[in-house]
Amino acid sequence: MKKNTVYYALAALVCAIFLTIIGWRYYIRTIEKNEWGELGNNKEYTHHYAMIPDDSDSELWQDIYQSAREEAESQGAYVELLCDWAVSDYDPLSYVNIAIAAKVDGIILKPDGTKKMQEAINAADESGIPVITVLDDDTTSARKSFVGVNSYQMGTTYGRQILTCVDDETENITVLLNYGDSGNDLIFKELKATVLEGLSETQKSSVKIQPLTFLSSSTFDTEEDIRDLINDESTRPDILVCMNEKDGERAYHAMVDYNQVGSVDIIGYYQSETILDAIERGTVPMAVTLDTKQIGQRCIEALEEYYSMGYASSYFSVDLNIITRQNVDQFRSAADQ
Repeated sequence: MKKNTVYYALAALVCAIFLTIIGWRYYIRTIEKNEWGELGNNKEYTHHYAMIPDDSDSELWQDIYQSAREEAESQGAYVELLCDWAVSDYDPLSYVNIAIAAKVDGIILKPDGTKKMQEAINAADESGIPVITVLDDDTTSARKSFVGVNSYQMGTTYGRQILTCVDDETENITVLLNYGDSGNDLIFKELKATVLEGLSETQKSSVKIQPLTFLSSSTFDTEEDIRDLINDESTRPDILVCMNEKDGERAYHAMVDYNQVGSVDIIGYYQSETILDAIERGTVPMAVTLDTKQIGQRCIEALEEYYSMGYASSYFSVDLNIITRQNVDQFRSAADQ
């Protein structure tokens, strides 16, 4: 009996050690996978910044983060990506509060236009943490800088691309706006003004330009809304303008699934693999894209400028580019690199 007890105790001890080793290896791999391990590699960083995307699956945000990370490394700083890879119950607002509690040296985020987010940005500022807004701005908050494209430039750029798609049969142009973005009204105003200025008098009386913002509570609902828009002949636009990466992909898939290629001209957003393939095939005429390398670099420049000078420029502009069938190879090569 005593021997059996000893054997059982030894077996339990071996199992415990084995499970501890497995657990520890899993923990280390998780840390390395999410790049947190860099903070524990004995390398000293001058500053620790947090980047909080509104969509962690977006290629746009992944490219912005990669650029910011490289720029921060060159400045002796570190950028941590806070997103829902770990706990899906957390949203961007929760991560702002986590970053404040962690006493990071700076926060980079896209504000959602809500009062709570504005209060969180102000709370960060009161705690001595500078906040840089990116892609969209919140001028009523205490953010230090905005990195992106102003609404006027965005509107006129999209308007010019719409004009290249307009023909004598064009009647309906629908512009999908991002829910919560602060510059929606100005973007649409400039877009519409640019289009109307380029239309003939006959076209002005026949072409209808309308904004559309989906208030769906989930990704699935938004996808269904876009599919219904494409499938229903009464709502199907001749030209559909998409101002975020996912809407462009959803619209493209819906157009293909419902055999509406050629019936709808989709102006996409950003150079995701799906949109690049569609442009290369000629099923999507073009896409408007931001220079994510500039965005990432200038976010870090704004923070470093703040710490070196005590203040930062309120606006850092980035370039807008147009992807067409003629230059799509250049963007594909850049994406591959």
